[in-house]
Amino acid sequence: MKRRTDLALESRELYQEDNQREPEGVDWKEEQEGNILLTRVYVRNQQGAEALEKPVGAYITADLGPDWDRDIRGMEQAAAVIARELAALLPPDPACVLAVGLGNRRIAADALGPLAMEKIIVTRHLKDAMPEAFQNFARVSAVSPGVLGVTGVETGEIVQGVCRLIRPDAVVAVDALASRRMNRLCRTVQLSDSGITPGGGVGPGRAALDQDSLGAPVIAVGVPMVVDAWTLAMDLCQQAGGRLEAEDCPAPEGAMIVAPKDIDALARKSAKLIGYAINMALHGGLSVAEIEELLG
Repeated sequence: MKRRTDLALESRELYQEDNQREPEGVDWKEEQEGNILLTRVYVRNQQGAEALEKPVGAYITADLGPDWDRDIRGMEQAAAVIARELAALLPPDPACVLAVGLGNRRIAADALGPLAMEKIIVTRHLKDAMPEAFQNFARVSAVSPGVLGVTGVETGEIVQGVCRLIRPDAVVAVDALASRRMNRLCRTVQLSDSGITPGGGVGPGRAALDQDSLGAPVIAVGVPMVVDAWTLAMDLCQQAGGRLEAEDCPAPEGAMIVAPKDIDALARKSAKLIGYAINMALHGGLSVAEIEELLG
């Protein structure tokens, strides 16, 4: 059994640890911007995709550090960096964007997407009713399709139906992810232009949401909220200087997921950050203060 992660930078780390070399077809670089470390991983071809088990595309990870939410300045810096990276992945000047909050609102570790949608400034109906008043805003819609066990409908089917009706130029999908390390939980944001598979963080993935399935480019935004317990145990042993092979420690039947004890509060803070960053990317560079005023 392989150690589990949804972060491309960690997939690269694991490949390097297991093979003692860099994966072919993958490029990466790091940039420090204030307190934020940006890691860019580019999966160039099918060989790289097979090595990392990730679709071909760009994966940008922002490590915000432990203190990003301590004050308003840290929040503003983090939101501005994520907004800039998101805008760079979107098509130029998209006229209509659909934001999708994936996950189960009833489970704290899986509620990132629905919570983030509560912070989105939706304007599609306002642009139609009052075009002059909202001329500097993009036409944005937001939906939280829920999960199959609650709705009885596949998430992908709901999103496909909405896309057929409103025909967005781009889709921004927000979901909870899984990391291999506890110190990356709720302080790391991954953006990707390769789409997303709903349920990737805390459950078995389903049909992918991507350009092929939705007819529009899909930008995925995720925050790791959980760690697989078996993966955590393997990494802790390695950090302590031990060399534990997977065959020496078989994974128990049934996945066990570990989350921070204050996951409810962390999920809300992370969702606020992602929601604000999406607003800043889509609505002409709004400030945090302006977003809060518009949201009421």
